[in-house]
Amino acid sequence: MITFTHAHRVLIAIVTIILMVCAWFLITWVSFLRSPIIFNEQGMEYVVPEGASIRLVVHDLYLLNVIKRPVFFNLLVYLRGDKHELKAGEYLFPKGTTPVSLLTQITTGSGMVYHTFTIVAGWSFHTLRGALEKDPNLRHASASMSNAAIMDYLGHPELKPEGWFFPDTYYFVKGSSDLVLLKRAFQMMQRKLNDAWKKRDSDLPYQTQQEVLTVASLIEKETGVDRERSMIAGVIVNRLRKDMLLQIDSSVIYGVEPHFTGVIRRKDLLSKNPYNTYVNKGLPPTPIAMPGMESIEAALHPKRHNYYYFVAKNYDPDGGHQFSTTLAEHYKAVANAKRKHSRNEFFNDNLIRAYFLKLVLPKIYN
Repeated sequence: MITFTHAHRVLIAIVTIILMVCAWFLITWVSFLRSPIIFNEQGMEYVVPEGASIRLVVHDLYLLNVIKRPVFFNLLVYLRGDKHELKAGEYLFPKGTTPVSLLTQITTGSGMVYHTFTIVAGWSFHTLRGALEKDPNLRHASASMSNAAIMDYLGHPELKPEGWFFPDTYYFVKGSSDLVLLKRAFQMMQRKLNDAWKKRDSDLPYQTQQEVLTVASLIEKETGVDRERSMIAGVIVNRLRKDMLLQIDSSVIYGVEPHFTGVIRRKDLLSKNPYNTYVNKGLPPTPIAMPGMESIEAALHPKRHNYYYFVAKNYDPDGGHQFSTTLAEHYKAVANAKRKHSRNEFFNDNLIRAYFLKLVLPKIYN
């Protein structure tokens, strides 16, 4: 017959309590790991700040009543070894998220919400900076920086920023620096331009990538019709080869901004700013906008033809321009455009410029 002393009874009681505690902990632990902590149909948005520690995030989620047992969550972090692996950014935790899946998301970046920012072909750098400043999801690190300081940050203090940021849609996480986005766009333009430059036509009248961007920006601002880009490039090339004034309206407008009123005036055409291609021969000193890839390709592979002039066909639903070889043909094209769309101030403006060409700059065509 087995008899239990008092000591045995105490030991059995202790072991029983330990086993019960272990069983309770195991059941609670498994339940903690498997039980959802997000119940909203729309899920829950949460931002992991840059440089945040796991302890800070756990405490924050506890205060938000998402994590009920922060001790268990910290134990999970310890057992998984995820203590220093947080990925900063904005997350959307869907309904049914468990502690395990939540920790997986914030340590791997899965489920992170990405925002987009689009640089539009034809934007000026001034417009680009304004759009960056208005984006609420970006950290505006460049807000107090000058254009020169931005280019210095990018490692190219010798360059003006105009034209050097590739038009595209860029993805980023909430709180990303706008400088990082600018760097990506700048490097993208460098790569695209370098690749295209290697395949350029051999007899171009411009010799540097900066000049290619300048020509491409003129094309970008002069037409939105893809089939015309190489045609307009050909006009620019023809004029450069004959040492003619380019007389590109968009360059004139760029030179007088922000004072441009919407109509090119005679004083704008006579302005002595370096972007006025009605009085200064050759290319403008810098690009005037961010050119897209189609315009860059057109600048590197211009259409071969005998045209030296073009005027917009705003009366045509398909848009585009009428190209002419001689000044006389150009006058007729302008008059025809005015006749077909006489109420459009654009064409009255074209007649003003035609008058200017005939009376103010006659030597150019003699």
